[in-house]
Amino acid sequence: MSRKITILIVLTLIFSLLLSGCGGSTTPTQANPTTQANPTTQESQSTEAPAEPINITFADYGNSAMAPADAYRFAVDYISEKSEGRITIEYVPNAVLGNETEMIQQLMDGTTKMATLGTSTFSLYTDKMEAFQIPFLITDYEIWQKAFNSPEGQALLAESETYGIKVIGFAENGIRHFANNIRPINTPADLNGLKLRIVPSQMLRQSMELLGANPTPLNYGEIYTALQNKVIDGMEINITSMYAMKHYEVIKYVSEIGMYPFPAIVCLNLDFWNSLSKADQDLITEGFSEGTKKLFEEYLPNFEEVARKACDDIGIEFNVIEDREAFRQLILPVYDDYRSRDPKIAAFIDAVLGFQ
Repeated sequence: MSRKITILIVLTLIFSLLLSGCGGSTTPTQANPTTQANPTTQESQSTEAPAEPINITFADYGNSAMAPADAYRFAVDYISEKSEGRITIEYVPNAVLGNETEMIQQLMDGTTKMATLGTSTFSLYTDKMEAFQIPFLITDYEIWQKAFNSPEGQALLAESETYGIKVIGFAENGIRHFANNIRPINTPADLNGLKLRIVPSQMLRQSMELLGANPTPLNYGEIYTALQNKVIDGMEINITSMYAMKHYEVIKYVSEIGMYPFPAIVCLNLDFWNSLSKADQDLITEGFSEGTKKLFEEYLPNFEEVARKACDDIGIEFNVIEDREAFRQLILPVYDDYRSRDPKIAAFIDAVLGFQ
């Protein structure tokens, strides 16, 4: 009998141990409802992930010695500092990554994220941007800044989005004048037959023909050799470009008339721009706006002074064209032509004339 009792006790103990090992407790474990719904801890939920770094290559067709380059470098540093180094922009000037024609195509297809373009470059695709360079419409920097920032100006610049490009800022290379090796220009008749280099633009070709010149489109980097080899007699140019590109070494006369500005607009691929947060977009726009402010207040006036002195020192003969209106009257058909092309252009022309 005692042996049976001993076996029974042993079996009872073994059964109890088995129940304990298999979780046979009658008291269920209560799950944390927060943990059950979301496996992340409460601490990780309250900490936002740091924003991803943004790296942009910024291609500039312009010369690194020009005043806009200083404005771009200021903007790049401003954006880096304000973002605590999260947004880095590598500035690559001197057309190292391509000329304007190549850059606009690369911006459209997304192989380039950011670049500068002249408004005339868009004439390959649309005539609306050419309105910024209608001769004798925008004749000084104050009017130019008002024109760019006006609702009418912004409406024209927004046309770039049709081609997958976002305009976020602008700079200025300098107001254009006549420069040549034949004679000083005082009246429209003095332009008769002169082979003048122009930016590739149908509007500028039309304007120069109306003034009596023989317009010759050439890329920026070809001007010096063309002047040296007498392929052209002169050009419409800003004094700062003459200095930076050393054209002043092969030019005799500069006739100042203030024909139109030569803006460089800061552009990004539209898809890339739209991928950025609103805060990052605002910071990039702010940075280049601050750079433009420094450009007009400091960089451009200083560089124009340096360029003018270099031209004076080498013996270039300067004169100021007094009767600018005589030239403007001859190209009024250009105003009429562009007004008729689009109501946005007509509104822009009227707005700018109102600034004067």
